[in-house]
Amino acid sequence: MGVSGPVAFAVLLIASLVSFGMLYASGETLYSMMHKAETDHTAIALKMKTSELVLQNYTYDTNTNVTVYDITFTVLNAGNTLSPEKWTYIFDGFLDNTSVVGSTERYLLPGEAINVTVQNMQKENGVVHSLVISTEVGCGLKIKWEWSGNVTDGSPQVIGSAWYCPVEG
Repeated sequence: MGVSGPVAFAVLLIASLVSFGMLYASGETLYSMMHKAETDHTAIALKMKTSELVLQNYTYDTNTNVTVYDITFTVLNAGNTLSPEKWTYIFDGFLDNTSVVGSTERYLLPGEAINVTVQNMQKENGVVHSLVISTEVGCGLKIKWEWSGNVTDGSPQVIGSAWYCPVEG
């Protein structure tokens, strides 16, 4: 009976040491995961702040005997390297995978430009259209335009374009 006290103490001591070891390992893992998340967040925030697309030019293609046209926007990367294959196109408020033809380039380096084409637009005078090119960092270039003139004699006119990023927080 005299042995049970020291044995119980030894069992409690060993259990405490094992528990402390597991707690320490868990805490160290949590710290490293939090540090990596903070580093990733900082990198994404920096990329958001240094990304920018600019509408450089636009052209259109049509025939006088048809009621549709294609408009091509030349978009310049005025920021850091982006990945056009990850972009989303929102045409007139809807995600679009059919009438918008974008670049499948893997990377768009600073200073490079690509073309984005919206196909089969109706020649409707005064109807404003919009295209948002949403990049992989969540920022987007919004372009608004309208057809000016009639079906046989007219052209699309860009009303404006703007680069915007959501507020971080």
